[in-house]
Amino acid sequence: MNEVEKTTSYPWLKQYDRGIPHSLQPYPEQTLLDISAESANMRPDHPAMIFKGARISYSELERLSDIFAAALIDLGIKKGDRIALMLPNCPQFVICQFGAWKAGAIVVPLNPFYTPSELEHGLKEVEANTAVVLTPFYEKLKSIQLNTSLDFFILTNIKEYL
Repeated sequence: MNEVEKTTSYPWLKQYDRGIPHSLQPYPEQTLLDISAESANMRPDHPAMIFKGARISYSELERLSDIFAAALIDLGIKKGDRIALMLPNCPQFVICQFGAWKAGAIVVPLNPFYTPSELEHGLKEVEANTAVVLTPFYEKLKSIQLNTSLDFFILTNIKEYL
């Protein structure tokens, strides 16, 4: 496909600044999970995350996300199931996101500061049956559970990484 055909088939390409490539080539075809696992093999003790001074290495991220993936599978989570993460920016979000992906689940981030009606609407749309929630936000999510497809709650506390 030449440049004229590309901009006709993909009109948004006309909006790209000069010099911006129209494809992701030459980026490798790897997922973030692949890159994280490779980093854990090459530099296991190197920090993958630093949160409030606490360091979580790539090998620890792999270990914890593997454990979370196994726990989700034990709960009956299957490929394509939706897992809601009602967490702020914290290590648990990354661990749960990677673990959910490893289990084949689709991650649905939820803003912890949504109102109950906003949460209910979002959860009904995605039909998540499991939610990982930071303990201060549990009651808000629990209050709408009967109006959603949520069956399981996994609670975590920010103090685990302070």
